[in-house]
Amino acid sequence: MILTKRQHNRLKKCLSVAVFALLFELGMPSISLAAYENYAAITNGQEKPYRYGVLGAQPSVDSYEMVLSREERLSDASVFAEGQPATLPLEGEPTVVAEHWITVTAYSSEPRQTDSTPFTTAWITPVRDGVVALNFLPKGSVVRFPDLYGDKIFVVEDRMNVRYTYRADIWMTTREEAKQFGIQYVRMEELGARMPRDYVLTHYEAAFPGMK
Repeated sequence: MILTKRQHNRLKKCLSVAVFALLFELGMPSISLAAYENYAAITNGQEKPYRYGVLGAQPSVDSYEMVLSREERLSDASVFAEGQPATLPLEGEPTVVAEHWITVTAYSSEPRQTDSTPFTTAWITPVRDGVVALNFLPKGSVVRFPDLYGDKIFVVEDRMNVRYTYRADIWMTTREEAKQFGIQYVRMEELGARMPRDYVLTHYEAAFPGMK
């Protein structure tokens, strides 16, 4: 097939745009993810959850509303009503559905490490031992770090900056503990159970009662 000069130039432009889009997706996944979330929000008639600045994509609305995906909205109301597991199994070994090797850090309740409500998670629950922040699993997901904490169970209740798409942040009581933990590359087990927010609020004690 012989292309005319005009068709050849048009093909070159299309290929250039495709290559640029691929490089953008691979090099800046957080911005790409934010753009997708903005598009989904506009489609549903909602406010855009992210804004763009010199530092890239940043949250533009309340963290609780920002992070609730359509999947999480459904699971909070109807999924559990349809007979699926609503709480962590109390007997037997929780089922491991996936393993992730990720970078894990730690944080404490300081405004410079969190936001203006350092004692409240993105799920609107009080901070406590066993809280983990990450972006790629729905809130209420249950995980373990077996090489660090054995069978201890952590609940995804908080979120990290949008630029950290595949990373976890474990809450700790003091800044010193978080600094001592440092940065580690470890194995995380994703369990098949989901923890309802109401269950967390009624069954777990806040680390700092009354603090927000």
